[in-house]
Amino acid sequence: MSQDNWNILMVVLSTVAPDVRVEKEARYLASKGHKVTVIGTNPTSELDNEEERDGYTILRVPSTKRLFFKYFEFWKNVKKLVGKKQYDIIHLHDLNVLPLTTRLRKNTKITIYDSHENFPEQMSETFGFLGLWGYTWVERYYIKRVSGIVTAGITYSENLKRKYKAESSWIANYPSRTDVEAAHKKDIPKEYVSDKKFRVVHFGVMYHNLGYDKTVEAAKILSNKFKSSELEFLIMGKGASLEPMKQLIEEYNLSDYFKITGWMYYIDALSIMRSCDVGMILFQPGKNNFLRIPNRLYEYCSAGVPFIGSNFEGLRRATLGTEDIGILIDPTSPEEIAEAIETLLQDKERLENMKKKAADLYKSTFNWESEIIKIEKLYKETLQKFE
Repeated sequence: MSQDNWNILMVVLSTVAPDVRVEKEARYLASKGHKVTVIGTNPTSELDNEEERDGYTILRVPSTKRLFFKYFEFWKNVKKLVGKKQYDIIHLHDLNVLPLTTRLRKNTKITIYDSHENFPEQMSETFGFLGLWGYTWVERYYIKRVSGIVTAGITYSENLKRKYKAESSWIANYPSRTDVEAAHKKDIPKEYVSDKKFRVVHFGVMYHNLGYDKTVEAAKILSNKFKSSELEFLIMGKGASLEPMKQLIEEYNLSDYFKITGWMYYIDALSIMRSCDVGMILFQPGKNNFLRIPNRLYEYCSAGVPFIGSNFEGLRRATLGTEDIGILIDPTSPEEIAEAIETLLQDKERLENMKKKAADLYKSTFNWESEIIKIEKLYKETLQKFE
């Protein structure tokens, strides 16, 4: 292996089936001639323990524990699997695998911490103050022991600097041209193109803090003005709040206004998204959501779909100051959400201009190939520091 080709190990507490950011990073690095191995989990034993994909290798370890115990089990299994193998770079994805930086320090020249989001703040929404305190303590302790840090967005990097005085680079999680081109080669199913409905899409996991109830309440308001033959809410994804959302739709007698697909293959979802008119990003107030960078914003842009989203710092900063690709609203107000949808539904010229702007920004800026080139520079600079 040449001096500029590295042996890289990535570790992530997921099945990698899929894990889009990890897959995109691994695929890019493998395409540049680096040897890339990704270690993930196999909680149901239904996946292959070893898989070759796009030039890199995925290894999966058993995962039988739940809650916090799964962390300790995973760290132990990873340490056992790695053994005495040596790597140029170990790249740890997110806080729940960061403690491996000390357990694997003898197996690598450098360790990179890839922070996908504000993990302690996210955990505080489930476990309250103790979750925030506990995960912050872990991050503060281990972040001092890594060689370099990369995050998924500018607000995440700023948050790490504010909390720990830790410097980091950031690589936004833009969609890959490879995935988008594959999606756009697929024909949109006839059921999505045979009608002339104004289609509002929610794409991704549906958590309780993503405003499922506000979406349904906004639909209720709009149902007084528009028929179900004119307006449709398309929900593409899964999550704990999907069933409560279905119940609320039934309660409000809005079934004719909603189409819920459940989980879909990423490429299929990106393809169908082209039939939509506007995408929803309704982060509700919360420590993580205020600064959160939404991947779905860029996926909407890849399909030429503008957004209606929360007027929080993270979403504002995610647009890089670009105007005319979305409308920012109070996400707790169904009335404001409904008003924004109605505005775009009735102003066709404005809608078409926003769609063109979103598509152009994806092509020029919001794509993975323009962004991921930063990673090799980060690796090289970090390796030079520790030579």
